Amino acid sequence: MILRNRGERVDSKRRRKIRKGITPERVEKRIDELKAVDQIRLHDVFKDEDVHRLCDELHIEFRERCFTPATALGLFVSQVLSRDDACSTVVTKLNCERKRRGLPPVCEDASAYCKARAKLPVKLIDTLSKRVMQIARDNTPDPWKWKGRNVYLVDGLVLRAPDTAANQEAYPQPSSQEEGLGFPQVRVVVTISLATGCILHYNTGRVEGKRTGEVTLFREKHADFATGDVVVSDSNLESFHDAVLLKRRGVDMVSCINGSRKSPFKNRATKNIEDKIVTLKKPKFDKKRFTRKQWEALPDSIRYRVIRYRVAGRKTEITIVTTLLDRRRFSARDIANLYGLRWDVEVDIRSYKSSMGMCDLRCQTPDNLDREIAVAVLGYNLVRLLMNDTAAVLEVHPREISFSHARDTWRSFHDELETTNDLTWMILSAASRLVRDRPGREEPRAIKRRNMTKYPKLDAPRPSRARRMAPRSKGPPANHLTIP
Repeated sequence: MILRNRGERVDSKRRRKIRKGITPERVEKRIDELKAVDQIRLHDVFKDEDVHRLCDELHIEFRERCFTPATALGLFVSQVLSRDDACSTVVTKLNCERKRRGLPPVCEDASAYCKARAKLPVKLIDTLSKRVMQIARDNTPDPWKWKGRNVYLVDGLVLRAPDTAANQEAYPQPSSQEEGLGFPQVRVVVTISLATGCILHYNTGRVEGKRTGEVTLFREKHADFATGDVVVSDSNLESFHDAVLLKRRGVDMVSCINGSRKSPFKNRATKNIEDKIVTLKKPKFDKKRFTRKQWEALPDSIRYRVIRYRVAGRKTEITIVTTLLDRRRFSARDIANLYGLRWDVEVDIRSYKSSMGMCDLRCQTPDNLDREIAVAVLGYNLVRLLMNDTAAVLEVHPREISFSHARDTWRSFHDELETTNDLTWMILSAASRLVRDRPGREEPRAIKRRNMTKYPKLDAPRPSRARRMAPRSKGPPANHLTIP
């Protein structure tokens, strides 16, 4: 695997050689070489006709207007990749494009675009997103994989939504917050490829209540994995139940040991990596965790491999568990280094929440919130596909390409993918920023910037919120005068 572990210094000679090779002539030559073996992923990205053909396959009816599903979806993707753009701004940009093409302008009122956007089925968006993910997975070279296997990183995040009555009902705020002082929150669990950076699948739910936790949301997506895949997660997703379900599908897992589980190591950790294979017995029946049928289907025990080590320069010890039992093929150090790469999913989530601005959602209804999240996943995967092609041209790992810079490149050039020259310009722009050169970083989890706002925190609901949340009367206003 050509991806170096986090904290390791990159090869400066290799980086200088790569930067010298970023010239139009060399990039165009390399693109032609990849085209000859059908390894340019962006050429397989869907066009308007493909979107409308998929609408027919999914039995989605639409009328041939200015804002067709393909047009509305394209504008929606550009909007989530540029969070500063309001709906009216997007329509203005569409008119600029129509002017270049010699077409008549559409009305600058964004209501038609908003209505077309609200009609986009989430199923259509998710299907297109999975196709992009499949393009990336089918074209993943072995040097990007871990020992020839696809590795997927799993983690959860929480997004805030506008404080409307509909959003509060579908995605209520945490019960620890007083009414009127919190925002609706959406829990999202994502599974991201370590090799390509694309999101394999995602699932959403409430932040509180039955069957809304990260484990449940992740378990509903087990069917998306293929035999030979490896899942890497934190301790929250480590359980006997999930280890068995994944193993039945031929999928292995690597996780930090759950806090409720006892470690087989008695003494304190040393500088050496410790490795044990233990037998884990089936947990007792608990109706809060699984049904009687699910519990009876579990085996009496499974074999677990437990690895403990200490990170250089730190006092804390790390204990991880895995179903990769073959010590000859998967050494303890290899598995420890793989778990160290789990932090990449935190960086990916930061790209989704901060770089793309998805931390605070904008839509006012639950259905549109689901669309906004789905379109953001599609836009994220499209940017990752560009990063994959850029990495293939430069012969580096996709995670050495800057996501934020690739996103800016996609926003500027995504309409120009017709010729090799168009693709050369796009890749030259995305390749100008390489990352992952931060050796030996160990920073405290604290911020330097102080909150200098002069306004106090809200401790009571705003008066305007009471008016917004109040049910609308069907009759005339109280001050309405009826003239005979």
